[in-house]
Amino acid sequence: MTNSNQLRSIALFVPAVSADLQLLLFSGSGFWANPAGFPKLVNLAVFLAVLYLLLRKPTREFFAQRLASVREMLEKAAREKAEATAKMAELDARLNRLEAEKAEIKEQAEREAAAERERMEAEARRDIERVRSSAQREIEAAKLVAMAELREFAATKAVDLAEQMIRRELTPQDDARLLERVGEELSRVK
Repeated sequence: MTNSNQLRSIALFVPAVSADLQLLLFSGSGFWANPAGFPKLVNLAVFLAVLYLLLRKPTREFFAQRLASVREMLEKAAREKAEATAKMAELDARLNRLEAEKAEIKEQAEREAAAERERMEAEARRDIERVRSSAQREIEAAKLVAMAELREFAATKAVDLAEQMIRRELTPQDDARLLERVGEELSRVK
């Protein structure tokens, strides 16, 4: 029989013995009223002594094991509590670091945003200057083209006006003389 089985059988037997002992010692018809109950008392004492001798070692082992088990459970609980306390302290430290990191990240983001804003403003100024200089070049080019077209237009108009003036003032005799002069010059060139 194992220790736990022995203890179970004792636990079932002890209430019956306890009831017999109470009946024997304290009832009006017990040992004190009837000396013939003395052998029952001796039997009970012998039974209890044998029971004690038989169950002493298993009971001690059971309670020693139970005490060791309880101690082990208490030590394990203490270790787990210490680990949980350490984890809580670590988590608190991490939370505190997170707040500091959050503030640092916010500051860094603000610095980066300011730097990005400055970079974009500088780039926009460069783009504006580039567009302005490009527009200035285009205006200069358009001005030169317009001036050339204006000169051409003025020259064409001047030639047209001169031609009109010459036609108005040129007589047929002047025309004949001009043709002779052109003919002479052509003959000289040959």
